[in-house]
Amino acid sequence: MTNFSIQRIKNQAIIKVDLSFINIESLNRLFERLRIEELIQKADFMDDVIEIGKDIKRTWWQKNRNEYLKGVINADCDYARFTSFFEPK
Repeated sequence: MTNFSIQRIKNQAIIKVDLSFINIESLNRLFERLRIEELIQKADFMDDVIEIGKDIKRTWWQKNRNEYLKGVINADCDYARFTSFFEPK
């Protein structure tokens, strides 16, 4: 078995996770994030509210990314390319 797999049956997705790959707490955080995303979509926020949220995330990331990634990347890493992956779109 791979670490995880997703199977679609009609309008449902069945997710199988190898628990030696991820602990239950991490899995619960993932599902909590999915629940939050669902609530956000249902809220149907106006575009300006969404832009404000993106600006807040972008500003936080610019301010904190060096501290957040300290010890994660090394000198051989393309820092700009690596950190752009994490920047909010």
